[in-house]
Amino acid sequence: MSNIYTKINVRSPYMLSQAGSAANQPVQLDLYLHNGGGSEPASASYTLSKVTTTASLLTVYFDISPYLKSYISHTSLTPVTGLTATAGSTMCYCKAVLKLSGVVQSTTYLVGYDGYGYFANGMNPALDLNIMLDEGEYYMYKNQNYGALFYYQDSDITSPAVDWDAKYVCLDGTTADVDIDLNTQDNGHIPYITPTHKNNGGSTLKIFKDSSLYKTFTFTEVCETKYTPVVCDFVNKYGVFQTIIFFKVSKSKINIIDNKYKMMPSTPNYNTSKNINQRFNINGQESITVNTGFVREGYSDVMQQILLSEIIRLDGKPVIPNTKSLDMHKSINERLINYSLTFDYANNIINTIQ
Repeated sequence: MSNIYTKINVRSPYMLSQAGSAANQPVQLDLYLHNGGGSEPASASYTLSKVTTTASLLTVYFDISPYLKSYISHTSLTPVTGLTATAGSTMCYCKAVLKLSGVVQSTTYLVGYDGYGYFANGMNPALDLNIMLDEGEYYMYKNQNYGALFYYQDSDITSPAVDWDAKYVCLDGTTADVDIDLNTQDNGHIPYITPTHKNNGGSTLKIFKDSSLYKTFTFTEVCETKYTPVVCDFVNKYGVFQTIIFFKVSKSKINIIDNKYKMMPSTPNYNTSKNINQRFNINGQESITVNTGFVREGYSDVMQQILLSEIIRLDGKPVIPNTKSLDMHKSINERLINYSLTFDYANNIINTIQ
């Protein structure tokens, strides 16, 4: 892959534009799409067309995000112990060719992830183009292998070339550091805590760009002896899986749905052992309420990303947030911050799929 691709987030609109020189000029956009690990198709995957309307409105805009998003899919997060290639299905490569009156005006190369920008970020939000996790401290279940830090880098950028490296520093202060060269994989992910730091307090993960510190993450191990922690994997605002642990009390319940009707006996001499009121279309919906335990103030944005996520897994099972409103706590108001969320499992209890 010799072209340089720019990372974009396809849950927000991404606009390409072309200016004409007169009214009623035809503008065409050809999109050549493929997933990571694939190859560019010989013919356009989509062809979009418009015309310049009037002499005062000569610029035509195309939102290409929905077309890239249709190529992206997520299943679940598989734990890793080292540098691992990211599944090609979670990204879409795009060559966008703009034509005015049949003549090529520009060619743009993009790679789309299933992320989004906030309204405050403005048009075509970029966020972090490389390291797809917000800085801060995260709490991980002790001696377990949950969570992975995803990154994107383009090895075809050679002028100037960019050097990406990761360093794990153990929180116990004695276990040896671990270094990883990220340049060997364009789309990859690495564990939150390197294997030698498990059960030793966790890791501080430092990302370096051209030998300068770029981002720092702290993944602190927590020993929970009373409750059974619930692992939450969700697709975050960068369009990749992020993992947090709900350490404290979790409560499950079921809601039953049905319809009722009144049966008429076949004869006046009815059978008292048979129903008069009968149920049908009976099924159930499971839900669960989970709690983070005490967390740092910055977890409010993590909770927001969970509620805005389209893909969430609790202990590997797909769920949908039932919580529609959440207080965003601040330490100045609450000395100890705990978040409680309710999720519905994304299927009925009785299988009715045909």
